[in-house]
Amino acid sequence: MLHCNQTCGECPSCNGYDPMGCENQRIWGYETPYGSFAQFTLAQSQQLMPKAPAMTWEESASYALDLCTAYRMLIDRAKLRPGENVLVWGGAGGLGTFACQLARMIGAIPVAVVSSPDKAEMARKFGAVGTINRKDFPNLAYTPNETPERKKARLDAAKAFGKAFMTAAGTSRGPDVVFEHPGQETFPTSVFVANRLGRIVICAATTGFDLNFDVRHLWMRQKTIVGSHFAHAEECWRANELVLNGTIKPCMTAVYPYAEIPRAHDDMMHNRHMGKLSCLVSAARTGQKTLSEIV
Repeated sequence: MLHCNQTCGECPSCNGYDPMGCENQRIWGYETPYGSFAQFTLAQSQQLMPKAPAMTWEESASYALDLCTAYRMLIDRAKLRPGENVLVWGGAGGLGTFACQLARMIGAIPVAVVSSPDKAEMARKFGAVGTINRKDFPNLAYTPNETPERKKARLDAAKAFGKAFMTAAGTSRGPDVVFEHPGQETFPTSVFVANRLGRIVICAATTGFDLNFDVRHLWMRQKTIVGSHFAHAEECWRANELVLNGTIKPCMTAVYPYAEIPRAHDDMMHNRHMGKLSCLVSAARTGQKTLSEIV
């Protein structure tokens, strides 16, 4: 199996600092023209990692992107510590289920934001101490060009959301770390509810890239915004070891044949999925675990 980070392997960042600082760093299949739905692809040797012998190819393909991203976000960038509270947006998705597991692994307290009872159950299965249903807060999402009335409704919702977090976490303070990836709709709330000296670590912006928030909540309470982008090879290997030794469990919930890859994208776009999805490309059927079964 492989992770998706490619670097030059020759610059100072690659050799002694952090390969994610490499000017030639690219995410395979996202910033390169050779993606994961190809029958053959171009990969660097440093991308290759051991596959768990008992795991099928589709299970092995399902977790590296999100697990390694969550690992770098929480462990290396946010410096999450035992006993800290974590707010996890999208708690039943690929990133969220791994964030909850990683937080519990080091003794932190993750609270997952979900959109249904089924997704709340999924998040708890993968480590969430508590859950918050975002549909209970219909005015929470930020939208551009807010009217004064709309802004007040959103701020009221954010205050109620913060109280719901404290109840779910069993604490009297806001999150020490906010695990961010929706972006525009959620970021103002993430900054607002974070505890004093809290960290908002963000890796994506699926609801929009232009983030608008009240910066007073940032500087007056000395919070920190941390950007994070996938992971370098060592972080990927460390994260993969957690799967190989059984500490972290992949959360693949569906497999699509090659002809139904468009349906997989549609299910994701409309938030009909939970956990991780896999698509068969070279494999004729599910359940295969070795190369000899394929060829």
